[in-house]
Amino acid sequence: MASLKASEIKDRLKEEGFETPDGLAPVAVHEDFKKSSEAGLVILAMGEAYWTLVHGDVYVLCVHDARAQVIREELEACALLESKKAVVEHSCYQEFQFGWGSFLAYLFLVIGIFSVQARYGLTDLGRVDSLAICNAAEWWRCVTALTLHADVVHLVSNLVAGMGFAFFVARFFGATAGWGLILLSGAGGNLLNAWVYYPSSHFSIGASTAVFGAVGLLTGIGVCVALTEPQQRWTLPRWLVPVFGGFTLLGLIGVGDGLVDVAAHISGFLCGFVFGLIGTVFQSIFVCLQRQRIWVAGSIFACLATAWWLAFSAA
Repeated sequence: MASLKASEIKDRLKEEGFETPDGLAPVAVHEDFKKSSEAGLVILAMGEAYWTLVHGDVYVLCVHDARAQVIREELEACALLESKKAVVEHSCYQEFQFGWGSFLAYLFLVIGIFSVQARYGLTDLGRVDSLAICNAAEWWRCVTALTLHADVVHLVSNLVAGMGFAFFVARFFGATAGWGLILLSGAGGNLLNAWVYYPSSHFSIGASTAVFGAVGLLTGIGVCVALTEPQQRWTLPRWLVPVFGGFTLLGLIGVGDGLVDVAAHISGFLCGFVFGLIGTVFQSIFVCLQRQRIWVAGSIFACLATAWWLAFSAA
């Protein structure tokens, strides 16, 4: 219990039948001996003497009656400062708990589409096509391309990496909202990638743009949290660590030779980074969305279904 004001101390002790010794006045009441000792150190720092009297389950700090008012004011000021410090140091960010349903849905969705991809010619229908997106406004390709893969190795790598990074994103935004942000980052990355290549013809498929969108989301989260942390104990700026980590990870697994679409990876990362910064600032919104996660999940599936419906309609 924190130090109480004079009137509160008086009422508290009166209720418990405590009698103050002659010449002394109570200045603080604590249920915790450690808190009582800390208050005593404050009194000693003022150059004053104090007595700790045990009454039932509380510790009563008494001082000379002539100095009681000054000491009470000092203890109240210290208690107020401590409470403000506790509010500042308490993280304003919430960590979410979630099940594995959304991860299984991602697994079945991507594997299911891959199993029928060649049979129904989905690659041509849904791949990123810079000319079709920029000239014909076939925006749905930015979404459908995320569900297509070139081969089994491509599929498995994106499944493993996607679920791994999505786990950490979900811890900060919740599972359904986290997957929604990853989808948005991937689609935004594909759109940006098409714009980068335009007016040249460019094709690409794969969930890796969304995977690197998740990496960007985590980097954006790290930067925003580092900038808003109340305690600064490092010589280097704390925001530099997540930025360096994000770009290192991007360089290690996002840039390569052969069929690796470097521009798509970078585009997804940049979109995710922006959404990560914005989402972290407004994390309280995602707390509210937890109550509407069924609707959020439905919206994600509706977006995917609409994109594929438009792809088939345009064929």
